[in-house]
Amino acid sequence: MTELRFPASGYRLRNADENDGPFIMECMRENLLLSVPENEAKHSELWMNDILSITAIAMQGELMRSEMYILTAGDHVNGMIKDAGILWMGRSRDQFTCEDTGYLLGVFVKEELRGKGIGRALMECAEEWCLKNGLLSMTLNVGSPNADAKKIYDHLGFAERSTVMKKRLSFRE
Repeated sequence: MTELRFPASGYRLRNADENDGPFIMECMRENLLLSVPENEAKHSELWMNDILSITAIAMQGELMRSEMYILTAGDHVNGMIKDAGILWMGRSRDQFTCEDTGYLLGVFVKEELRGKGIGRALMECAEEWCLKNGLLSMTLNVGSPNADAKKIYDHLGFAERSTVMKKRLSFRE
């Protein structure tokens, strides 16, 4: 695992382990619901379990040589800590240039901790992960309904490069 230092006091970034599965799935579920249009989120029972199953397989690290971290908050000396978020990084190939790139597979901050710069600090850690792994670029996807995340990514220097479009099809008689 790549050693990362979280830049804000009172927080630590640690390697995820097998005991973190329920928290990670909770974070990924909420992230997914924030990233799809409302009409899809309303019917998430139709697809959520499939996505979370794929996520569980991917978390084993083989896919994209990924590494998962848990952000904890609180008094780390006296053991009064709680899970605050996740950072999940992997390697990929740029779809246009085929260059190796860091890939942000997941980033999440618990709702009560948002708006305090924690997401931005996690993104600094993501950049650190890329550089420590010899990767000179980072790629991410963000759902079009997730305006808050898009605003942060824009502010951090990410630029839209392509657009994924979807159309629901129906069978014609």
